[in-house]
Amino acid sequence: MKSRPNRESERVVIYEPNHILKAGIRVWSEMFYELIDSWGLVWRLVVRDISARYKQSILGILWTFLNPLILMFTFIWLKGTNVLPIGETAMPYAAFVFFGQMVWLLFSKGVMTSADSLVTAGTMLTKINFPREVLIFSAVGQTIFEFLIRIPLLLIVFVFAGFMPKLSILLVPFVLLPLLFLVIGLGFFVSLLNGMIRDVGNILGIIMNLGMFATPVVYPAPTSWPMSFLVNVINPVSGFLSAARDLTTVGYLTAPMIYVSSVILSLLLFFVGWRFFHLVEPKIAERI
Repeated sequence: MKSRPNRESERVVIYEPNHILKAGIRVWSEMFYELIDSWGLVWRLVVRDISARYKQSILGILWTFLNPLILMFTFIWLKGTNVLPIGETAMPYAAFVFFGQMVWLLFSKGVMTSADSLVTAGTMLTKINFPREVLIFSAVGQTIFEFLIRIPLLLIVFVFAGFMPKLSILLVPFVLLPLLFLVIGLGFFVSLLNGMIRDVGNILGIIMNLGMFATPVVYPAPTSWPMSFLVNVINPVSGFLSAARDLTTVGYLTAPMIYVSSVILSLLLFFVGWRFFHLVEPKIAERI
């Protein structure tokens, strides 16, 4: 015998004139409740997008491994032929580059996928009533999936390179967790911009290609002024990448304040971006 749901315990949302413009705790609680209620939709969208992405591809999921491997061998060759005078690294260079690419791709692919999330949603925006930020979270979910499936290949690279990571490598996922807030925060803004101006997606791709060389992905973090300030301090991704490498090689953070500043910036951008996205959410369907 099925029991009837307790209607008194159901959450009731009352919409008032200009209620979305309010900035109190009530609005934030509504935003969190909406996201929690829609978490099942986030999961279904992640599964759908991953299946659609690799379903009609000959190599399928192998592309997730091929791209970083090709780039890794390219930079190994450039370093070996002294085309790029890269100094000593804390781990074998093959492991150094592949590890750096994993972190960078988690950031760059997350932002790029988020930028297209509203545009590719199509009729969902006009025919289905759901919190639009669900699309941003599901887009980032795809990049998390790709990051996770690259971990076994990273371990294989470690073995072939003869590198034994510190046990503190197990803390790397927790150190990189705030990086996801940075990705989602940027995703809120770039998705709206790309929805209104399609050129934003192409411009963003160029920025991400250049951004990899402004981040210590294929070279050690600089220590001399002013490059140390430009690369390590201004670029928040560098703080997360350096922290992840520190835990893998020496077991502790060598620049904890840079990491803390990256975390603070990421959380600030996330909450500001989420609030702004929520403010313009009623207009998204007619603007995209």
